[in-house]
Amino acid sequence: MTGMTVHRRNRGATASTIADPGRPGVRDAGASLRPKGGHASCRGRAPPPIGPGTSRRRLKPYPVSAVAPASDGARDRLTGRIVASDGSLDRSRSTSLCCVGERRGSIEGAFSPTANSLNLLRLLLATAVIFSHAILIGGYGSETLRGQTTLGTVAVYGFFGISGFLIARSADRNKPGRYLWLRSVRILPAFWVAILLTAFFFGVIAWLHNSGSCNLSCYLRGPNGAYDYVLHNWWLRISQPTIANTPKNWVGGFSNASLWTLFYEFLCYLLLVGMAWLGMFRHRATVLLFAVSVQIAVVMITFAPSLNREFNFAHHWDVTAMLGLVPVFLCGSLIYLYREKIPDSGWLALGSALLFALCWAMPASSSHPVYQLTSADVTAFALAYPVLWLGFHLPWHEVGSKNDYSYGVYIYAAPIAQLLAIWGVYRLGYIPYTLLTVVLTIPFAVASWWLIERNALKLRSLSKRKTVEPVKA
Repeated sequence: MTGMTVHRRNRGATASTIADPGRPGVRDAGASLRPKGGHASCRGRAPPPIGPGTSRRRLKPYPVSAVAPASDGARDRLTGRIVASDGSLDRSRSTSLCCVGERRGSIEGAFSPTANSLNLLRLLLATAVIFSHAILIGGYGSETLRGQTTLGTVAVYGFFGISGFLIARSADRNKPGRYLWLRSVRILPAFWVAILLTAFFFGVIAWLHNSGSCNLSCYLRGPNGAYDYVLHNWWLRISQPTIANTPKNWVGGFSNASLWTLFYEFLCYLLLVGMAWLGMFRHRATVLLFAVSVQIAVVMITFAPSLNREFNFAHHWDVTAMLGLVPVFLCGSLIYLYREKIPDSGWLALGSALLFALCWAMPASSSHPVYQLTSADVTAFALAYPVLWLGFHLPWHEVGSKNDYSYGVYIYAAPIAQLLAIWGVYRLGYIPYTLLTVVLTIPFAVASWWLIERNALKLRSLSKRKTVEPVKA
């Protein structure tokens, strides 16, 4: 390759000549090919010097082999830019080498939007909620884990950690109007169908088992009946958790116990779009500061008995629920915002999981998880990293990549489990009862995806598609 020439304004210059800015009349190839301000993901940093003692003004000549051949041009090793045969730059395939080391070994390098196992994890987390709720619905005892949390609550933490990462990416790439439309068509249609089926299908079956107390008209139109259940809960907030005149259970009547978290998840969506609209994503340290402030509030309320008694299911419930879920959601969002700085490390994932486990070693001012803040809420943020790390590295990318049944599993398992308990299936034992709940939930989850969710996602095109490049501070 000796003597190979590169097509430039100085047409007679050889590759070794181009690399030598010391020759009169010859420009530095790195300065010509290097973008002003550096590569976007490097945020304006210049490429590092070639070796000790060199500078950008005076670089030692490098051999012709330093311009690596490509299929339709050559790549400059200093800048990472591909020079096409006509002397132009192939921007679609060029990368700044100052960023290669930064991306390699980071979350940014580990995450692939099209090749990950996050949907598999969401399916497993939805199944974990079934196994947790089955303990309570079937009457097998308390589902709490050493008084600090439940398996279902841990699964919800995992859901929120994953959502925090993915939804921050959506808020970063879309205009606020389109972002809200995308979130609405993903959540609301399937939720509305689940509410209707809970009231007029599952609830009617439960009422038939208890029909001696009230006729059908009473069930439908009576106070806190089926109609009220739909109207009061239509906009995600579950203000009427049960339907009157149905068999009594641990919450007082037939319900869809899993739906309550969706309202607070949507509030987290609104929180993120507000941050993006205010420009906080451009100054990501402000998001970090806000997350730390929320975490401090969680610690203070959890370990101060007087405050813990004021923030619970009976008092300031909306604030309590948000304080329990926002930290892990924002932690997922921060992992996205700082993705090029946060290392991709299995040891860090293990350490984060152990940090969450410290909740059982902390003094607890409350032993009523879900209804009050406990030590698990203090360390819940630490679950975001290990869950996301697993999602990036588990090899089963195909599971749920095209057909995501996790949402359907989550929103239909609770009423099915309650019907099975009403029919006495719980007498078979915990494992058979829970597995049967899973098996009967699957058809509803599949139908929800193919009939409702998949078709609702087609409505995304109704919002004018305007995306913006992700920004970093």
